[in-house]
Amino acid sequence: MFRSRRREVVFPQAEHARFAAAIASAWSDAFAPVRLPRERFVHGVALHDRGYGEHDADEIGKVSRERWLAIQERGFAATGEDPLVDLVVALHVRRLVSSGEDEPSRRVLDAMDEAFPRLVRAAGVSPEDAGAADRITDLCDRVSFDFCLEAPDAGEVEVLRADGSPVTVSYSVDGPGTVMLDPWPLEPPALAGTVLGYASGAYPDVLEPVPTPFSVQPTAGARR
Repeated sequence: MFRSRRREVVFPQAEHARFAAAIASAWSDAFAPVRLPRERFVHGVALHDRGYGEHDADEIGKVSRERWLAIQERGFAATGEDPLVDLVVALHVRRLVSSGEDEPSRRVLDAMDEAFPRLVRAAGVSPEDAGAADRITDLCDRVSFDFCLEAPDAGEVEVLRADGSPVTVSYSVDGPGTVMLDPWPLEPPALAGTVLGYASGAYPDVLEPVPTPFSVQPTAGARR
C-alpha cells in the first residue's frame, strides 16, 4: 500500500499494478518491441504485485523484511492459469528480491532461481525475450510506484530496441498526477486515466474511494 506524501490518501498495490498495466497496454512495439504476446504480457503486468491481494495494508517502507519476502514468494508462485502471466510476474518479483543483501533474501532468491527455468519452459518463450519484456515491466512499475507516492520524483530504465540496442527512457512525476516520458515510448500521443485511491483514515476496513486522474505525456521535444 502506498501512502500519499501530500494528502490523506492511500493507493493499494492492486491499483498501482493496474496503472502500470495501462502504460504497458499503450506501449509502442515500434519503439521497443515487447517480444511476448501483448495481451498476456499486459495481464502479467496487471498482476505483477499479486502477492498483496486487492486491498492490502502493507505500507511501502514500513512492512518488515520477513513479511515482504513472504508476500513476494506468494506472488512468485505459479498459478498455472497462464504460464506466460506467471513468468511475467516471476521476473518482476525475482528482480525485486535480488536487490536484497540479507541472508533471508538470498535464500528466497536461490529458491526462485531453481524454479525459474521451469517457468520459462512452461511459458514457451526464450529467456532473452522474457528478459527484454521485463525491462518494460520495470519501467511501467517504477512510473506507477512514484506516481502513487504523490511527490515529485524522477528515474530512468533501459529498454531494448528491435535490433537489441539499448535506449534509456527517463521519466518524471510532479506529484499531483502528471508523468513525463523522454523519449516517448507509447503508441498514443498521450495517455490519461484514473487510479483509484482511498481515504486513509479507516482504510482498509472502510473503503472511501478517491479517484485520482493521471496524465502521461511526452517531455517537450521528446523523440520517439
